[in-house]
Amino acid sequence: MQGKIDKVLETGTDRVMSIKGEITFKEFYETLWLPLYEAGGSGRIRTIPTKATVANTKNIFRLHLLPMFGAYSLTYLNEHNQMVMEELAILAEQYANIKTVKSYISQLFEVAEAAEYIQVNRIAKVLKFVNAPKKERLREKREAEGLALTADELIAWIDAAKADLAKGKLSEMEYLLFVLTLNLGDRKSESYGLQWKHVDLQNGFVYVTKALKKDKSLGPTKGRKKTRIQIPEFIVDLLKSWKESQVVELAALGITGITGITGEQFVFTYIDNSGHVNQPLHADFLNYRLDSIAKRHPDLAHAYPHKLRHSYATLALEGGATMKGISESLTHSDEEITRTYVNTPNIVNLTTNTMFAKRIAEARANAEAKENEKHSW
Repeated sequence: MQGKIDKVLETGTDRVMSIKGEITFKEFYETLWLPLYEAGGSGRIRTIPTKATVANTKNIFRLHLLPMFGAYSLTYLNEHNQMVMEELAILAEQYANIKTVKSYISQLFEVAEAAEYIQVNRIAKVLKFVNAPKKERLREKREAEGLALTADELIAWIDAAKADLAKGKLSEMEYLLFVLTLNLGDRKSESYGLQWKHVDLQNGFVYVTKALKKDKSLGPTKGRKKTRIQIPEFIVDLLKSWKESQVVELAALGITGITGITGEQFVFTYIDNSGHVNQPLHADFLNYRLDSIAKRHPDLAHAYPHKLRHSYATLALEGGATMKGISESLTHSDEEITRTYVNTPNIVNLTTNTMFAKRIAEARANAEAKENEKHSW
């Protein structure tokens, strides 16, 4: 309090004495920051977040930030920024996505400063010292395991999935989801978002134009790309077979009228925990199915949906595909992004070395010719 009095005498203003800063972190979040965030008014990019993003943000505050800071006033946290830094550093040891947590803390205190709840934002100064050790450990673990499956490891996965299908451990739809996602090289959300209108069985194409969000609504693909992907004949056959089976299964549940290629029916659906039938897939549906295969076949290399995408890119390059072709197949904006998916050393064959040696030979021959010409005089 004496420090505040001294500040009033020094500056000639009583703003420092304002009680606005005594509002708790929790109350400020609920009454001011969250409504502003939902309206797209916080953060550097002024865009309205999706429902799924808002839900994720609320979860981060509910699970992490409010338990840590909710009862403290903004003024107290701002004046004890070292405590904030230490608490976030502890969280970073356990939570990989600390970058997002830091972003929300930063936004909240920027708004508090702009709205004059605090005089100067001191939190921003310490956030840069909070690293992401958990994320780094996970990255090192993935690199040690390999970000992509080798050809032999992938063959083992394919054989295991076939065996589980034959034994009834995997359903026809689950097997198709695995095989199709692998051969499209797409994101699992894009496979989840496929409707029969996106599948051209006559000409052998799949149109990847939508992605299924976590709230089960359809949205654009990442980068808003719309891609037509040609599929091999065996996948066309699997899709035809599943379409016939799905019609029968849904008809038994009283759901009809999905036989047309242009149907709105999702290719992949399931019965959720509440017993609702024909529901778009849960976000981790494919993860769970891969885990179940791995449990039945413990010798398999570790795999998850995004690793299938890395494997697709890496093995395509090893098989002779160009980086440009792989980038187009993965629907990346540029080849630099694709390079992070191709987890294999750059392949340098003898053609490049031959060109190098040829150029040296030409230079040597020119030098010798000049030397001979000089001595001929």
